[in-house]
Amino acid sequence: MIFGVMAVVGVISIAMNKNMSDDAAFTVPVVIWGPPLEDRAMTMVINDLKKDNESFENVSYVEKNPNTIYGDLLEAIATGNSPDLVLMNSSGLLPLRNKLYPISFETIPLQNFYDTYVEGGDVFVLSDGIYALPLFVDPLVLYWNRDIFTKTAIAQVPQDWDTFVQLVPRLSTIVGGSELIQSGIAFGEYDNVLHAKEILSALIMQTGVSIVIEHNNKFITDIFSVDERVEKPDLALRFYTSFSNPVKTVYSWNKTFERSREAFAANKVAMYAGFVSEESILTEINPNLNFGMAPLPQSKNTHKSLTYGKFYGIAVLKASKNPQVALMVARILSDAGVSKLLANNAGLPSARRDVLTEVNSTDPFGHTKTQSAIMSRAWLEPAPQSAVNDIFSRAVNGIVSGTLTPGNAVSQSATDLTVLLTPYNNRP
Repeated sequence: MIFGVMAVVGVISIAMNKNMSDDAAFTVPVVIWGPPLEDRAMTMVINDLKKDNESFENVSYVEKNPNTIYGDLLEAIATGNSPDLVLMNSSGLLPLRNKLYPISFETIPLQNFYDTYVEGGDVFVLSDGIYALPLFVDPLVLYWNRDIFTKTAIAQVPQDWDTFVQLVPRLSTIVGGSELIQSGIAFGEYDNVLHAKEILSALIMQTGVSIVIEHNNKFITDIFSVDERVEKPDLALRFYTSFSNPVKTVYSWNKTFERSREAFAANKVAMYAGFVSEESILTEINPNLNFGMAPLPQSKNTHKSLTYGKFYGIAVLKASKNPQVALMVARILSDAGVSKLLANNAGLPSARRDVLTEVNSTDPFGHTKTQSAIMSRAWLEPAPQSAVNDIFSRAVNGIVSGTLTPGNAVSQSATDLTVLLTPYNNRP
C-alpha cells in the first residue's frame, strides 16, 4: 500500500500544482461523504496520502449508510452542515442534480472525459456539465457453480443468450413432472430475484434502448418508442419472464425458492446474476462454494457488448464552502494512480480506460472484471428508488400472473417512468 501511494506522489504533486493558486488554499477542511467501501478503501488511501503530503491532513472521508445517505445529505445541506464532496452512485444523479456543482466543459473538455473514462461513465455527463468524476464501477456479472457445471458435463459458461437458453434445461432439475428442485438460473420472478431491476435494465439496454435520456434539456424515457425499437423492451421482458413459466423448456425459477443469492450460495442454483462486489459476500455465506465469474451473456444480433454497472463518481456539492478546493481534491482522487489504488482496495474495477489496460494477474477473475467494467452502462434513475422498483415489479408480476402482456407492461412502465421524471423537467 505505502509503496503504491509513494509511486503516485509525483502525479499528485503535478495535479496539485496545476489546480492550486497557492499552498494555503489547501489548508481548509475538505469533507467527503460516501458509502462504506471494502477494507475502508477511501479512508485508507486518504490516510496513506496524508503520510506523504501534508495537504491531505484536512481531507476526511465519512462513511454513511447507503440507504439513507441522500436524505442525510439533503438535511445537512439544509442545516448548513454540508460536506464538500460526495462519492455517489450514478442512480443518485437526478435526485441530487440541483445540489451538485457541474464541472464546465472548459475545465474538463468533453473529449478528454470520453478519452479518460469508460463509456458508461458518460452517465455523469449532462448538457450543462460534468456532475461527477467516475472512480470505479461495480458491474453485473454471471456467477456460475463449478460443481453443478461439472456434474452436468458442461465445460464452458455461456457467452451468448442462445447458448444460455440451451444450457438452462440441462442445469435445472425437475422431479415428478413439475417440482423444481434445482434451478439453472434465477430469472423470471421479481420478489425473490436479487437485482431483478438491474438484470432487466441490462437486458433492455442490450437491445439498444437507454431507458432514460436527456433530450432538449428534458429527461424522457425511450423504452416505448414509435421507431423500429418498439418491440425490443417487449422482447426483453418476455425473455426474462419465460424462466418462471412452467410450460416453457427454460422453466427454472418460481416463488418457492429463497432469495436468489442465498439459493446460489446453497448450491441450489447453477447461475446467478450478481455484482462483482458480491464475490466476498458469497464466500462469506458459504466458504466452500465452488464458483466462477463470467461476463453477462450477450445477444448474437448486436455489435455492442453491454452489462449493467453501478458507477461511483466523486461530485462537488454547491453548498461546499470551498468548491474550487473540493474540485481539486476530486481531480486528484480521480487521477490514474490514485484511482487505481482506490479501485484495487475497494475490490472493484476502475472506471478509467488507462487503468483497465492492465489486468490484475493475481485475481482469478481479473479479466472478467476488466471486461465487464468496459461493457458497463447505467441509466438516469428518478427518485424515489422504491417507485422505480415498483415499476419493474408491476411489469414482471403482471406478465407472470397473466394480467399484463409484455407490450402492455412496457407501455405502462413508460407512462410511470414519465410521471417520475416530470419533477426533473421543471427546473428554473
